[in-house]
Amino acid sequence: MAKMKYKISSRATILLGRESVAKVDGAIIELVKNTYDADALLCLICFDISNNCIYILDNGTGMTQKTIEDYWMLIGTDNKKSEYESERKRIKSGEKGIGRFALDRLGSKCEMYTRNKKSPNLIYWKTDWSDFEKPGAHLGEMEADFDFLDMELAECLPPSLTSEIIRINKSKTIEEKIKVETGTMLKISGLRDKWSDKEIINIIDAMGFLIPPVEQKDYIIALKKSLDEPAIIIENEISEEYDYKLNITFDGDIFNVILNRNEFDLNKIPADVFELESFKEFPYEFKDFKKESIELKYEIHELMHTTDEEVIKSVKEIGPFKFKYTFMKLSLNDDSKEVFFYKEISKKRRVWLENHGGIKIYRDNFLVRPYGDQTSESFDWLGLDARKANSPAAISHPSGKWRVRNRQGQGTIMISRVDNSSILDKSSREGIIENDHFKLFKKIITNLIQIFEEDRAHIGRGMKEYSDKVHKKEKAKQEGKSLADKVLKETPSKEKNSSKEEVKTLAKAVQYYEEEREELITEIKLLRSLATNGLITTSVVHDLKGINAILVNRVDNLRFVINKGNADLINRHLEDLERYDVFLKSWISVITNQIKKDKRRRLKKNIYQTIQEIIDVLKPILNQKKINIRLKKDKNQTYKRIFVSDFESIIYNLIINSIEAFENAKVLERTITISLETNESIIIHYQDNGDGLPDSFKNPYDIFTFGTTSKYDKEGEKIGTGLGMYIVSSTAREYNAQIIITNHKNGFGLDLKFPL
Repeated sequence: MAKMKYKISSRATILLGRESVAKVDGAIIELVKNTYDADALLCLICFDISNNCIYILDNGTGMTQKTIEDYWMLIGTDNKKSEYESERKRIKSGEKGIGRFALDRLGSKCEMYTRNKKSPNLIYWKTDWSDFEKPGAHLGEMEADFDFLDMELAECLPPSLTSEIIRINKSKTIEEKIKVETGTMLKISGLRDKWSDKEIINIIDAMGFLIPPVEQKDYIIALKKSLDEPAIIIENEISEEYDYKLNITFDGDIFNVILNRNEFDLNKIPADVFELESFKEFPYEFKDFKKESIELKYEIHELMHTTDEEVIKSVKEIGPFKFKYTFMKLSLNDDSKEVFFYKEISKKRRVWLENHGGIKIYRDNFLVRPYGDQTSESFDWLGLDARKANSPAAISHPSGKWRVRNRQGQGTIMISRVDNSSILDKSSREGIIENDHFKLFKKIITNLIQIFEEDRAHIGRGMKEYSDKVHKKEKAKQEGKSLADKVLKETPSKEKNSSKEEVKTLAKAVQYYEEEREELITEIKLLRSLATNGLITTSVVHDLKGINAILVNRVDNLRFVINKGNADLINRHLEDLERYDVFLKSWISVITNQIKKDKRRRLKKNIYQTIQEIIDVLKPILNQKKINIRLKKDKNQTYKRIFVSDFESIIYNLIINSIEAFENAKVLERTITISLETNESIIIHYQDNGDGLPDSFKNPYDIFTFGTTSKYDKEGEKIGTGLGMYIVSSTAREYNAQIIITNHKNGFGLDLKFPL
């Protein structure tokens, strides 16, 4: 069979150049990347618009004749893929072999002067891209002009470029002296775009983030807006001001996190703050606040909240990377300073964030666009603002679900084509392919940011708790309510007094707010009860399914054994029916009793007796689960005005958590112990012998945060509600009760102290 050869039209270069590199800034960036790959210390770009050309100069390794023939003029060459490390140990950013066609995007003609230390002479290369547009021309027929020149590269430079290099050396912008003995100069003419100061400034802005700040000591980019103007050194400015910093290194197995707090003024924080329970655990103790930084370690399963081997394997496949993140709040008022003991902030941070905000990705020290670009739709590529909209809680909110806005932070992610080969660039070099690994990578970064969010929210809640106690907020509200009642009962004087009328109006308003508040409290208690009912049902759903499976057939089965006259089988069936009916009666009693109106009225109750009755109702369910509950009481008879539904919510949710813990624990005897005692307060000691809290809870008090759960599916998505322990803590707070976790490793235990 005969063979036919493929042919490539010379117009293919137009597709690779002008049409695949859509924007001029993208074309220039591609050429700048080549200078970095060539080990240049300097890339100098000069716009000579009056002469319709652009110069791009570097002092890198330059090219030999063989390099030009075998690589420069070979479309799609993979030499950078195989020879990915330069002599300066830089990982080369290019690998697709089409970057040189960015020249065609900028102008119709290109002249190149290049010198390599292995070449005896300077090489001159010239091409006219308009030749590639001739009808019927094949790529293999295209040629470029080539010659050797008996001169040095520095002699080819326009005088203003030479003087600029001298000026940069004198300024000591870079640690090593810049020499132009080897390197490459491109002169692009026949420009395809109209260049004005505005377009050139846009290029400067685009180049500002091209390399991360850490690389600017070894490589600089300078830009001249014209031959006559001095060069502008492109810098990625670092801010020394911050509230929080994260410095994270992932080595492929462990996330090593260094957290720096700079938001709170330790000199202003009263010592009493650190007497609160929320400040008695690492990393929230006084000694932790004094440290310059806090070191934390997370295994993959801890950060991703999953033990699924496929997810853990995929995270490892992403490979090692580094992530630095800086948070800055943008405003400060006197009230917040008084509550949270914030340090003063400067007005400069807003300007800095407007210019540098967003989270950017760098592959091998070069920006991957458009992530974190404030002018693109990918500025918030992690969806941080959507997270904030879904959870608009304040820093001090009891839920602990404070979320950062995208514009409040600046981040740098460092990846490499060597270590992170599963995160692939698009062929256009604009963005990353949205494959499963990149989607997982975004979740990893979001979870890392959440470490700082939860730390800040924990501190905010604790300081708000202290502030409320110091300023006696509740007392002030009660005094206001009493004053409102007093004003409204006063007999009005015959002479109209406008100030008294205003006070009366204010007093009425206070009363109306109080009425609305009582209505909301009643509604919240009902919702808590309904939520607890749902959690109880979820915890026994397996048992309910088992009973449901036999409900339809149990009468027929019983009738069958009665007809057989087998007394043993009849008794066994009757015992099963009784056990199932008692279980169902207990479950129905629990979910119907809680929503009774009298349970949601504040009544004076014997606390010990109330808790005994709550446990008695739940016992058949616990028996079905083979859980032994022990109630121990001292000899006191303690009375307190309470909502019974509140104490049901507390006890039920504690037991629900224990039921789930027993499902994971391998213990011969499942035991819950509740001890009651009264001294200066009513104390409920609760303890189970389950498996305790997972290691992912670095701070055990996080379990009281709204939405926090230990239940995740294999992809690391939450399947738990995160409501149970939040209901316990929020209900206890209404009684000014103190919660102290007494054990969270070998089983789980806590003390609830209710003031009398």
